[in-house]
Amino acid sequence: MKEKIRQHFNQIFADAPKTRKALDLKQEMVQNAMDKYDDMVADGYSEEDAYQNVIESIGDVSELFTEVEDKNLLTLPEKDRKKKAMLTAAAVGLYIFAGGVFMFFAMFNDIFGSVGVDFASLGFVLAILICIAPTIMLVYAANMYPDYIKKEKTDMVEQYKEVKHSMNKEKAVKRSIDTIIWTMALILYFVFSFATYCWHITWVIFLIAGCIQAIVGLLFALKPEEKHL
Repeated sequence: MKEKIRQHFNQIFADAPKTRKALDLKQEMVQNAMDKYDDMVADGYSEEDAYQNVIESIGDVSELFTEVEDKNLLTLPEKDRKKKAMLTAAAVGLYIFAGGVFMFFAMFNDIFGSVGVDFASLGFVLAILICIAPTIMLVYAANMYPDYIKKEKTDMVEQYKEVKHSMNKEKAVKRSIDTIIWTMALILYFVFSFATYCWHITWVIFLIAGCIQAIVGLLFALKPEEKHL
């Protein structure tokens, strides 16, 4: 029966795009079908009943053919893509502006140091406050992707779409977090370097940023497993 399952998938994937994604999808669905077949046989179903149930649960795989043409299942309308790009660019610009504000106030310490006001600290506080807005913008941009609208049917094709959508959305959020981490690291590097002139030490900021990125990646990796059909 397992060979019949493989032959069935060979037939339904005969017209699929000749891409690595299509091959991976086929192998994933075959493995999922085999696992379901084994589970049903272990539960006492006859081989024929298990086979028929597996075949009926596959769904219309041709719906996925356009999705395996090296395209991302998670897409945004043109209007939203432009909006996301503008938000990202504006956020990066505000981060740079925050660094400029700090350096501007830091220069006052050298010029008006006798006044008794710590302009550098004031500039740092203002820079942190300015960074709140671009951080919110990047988080919002990462969550612009709509939630997947699940259909009533629960066949393998529908499960694949749902899982793939979730995975791609997660990747989009992680990329935005990485952007925040490294943008902040770059700004802090120049801010502290120009403020202290300790260039031989401030490069450690990039090591810290790398560690934070690794921790974020680990947190994503430790999320409950939802990546199988």
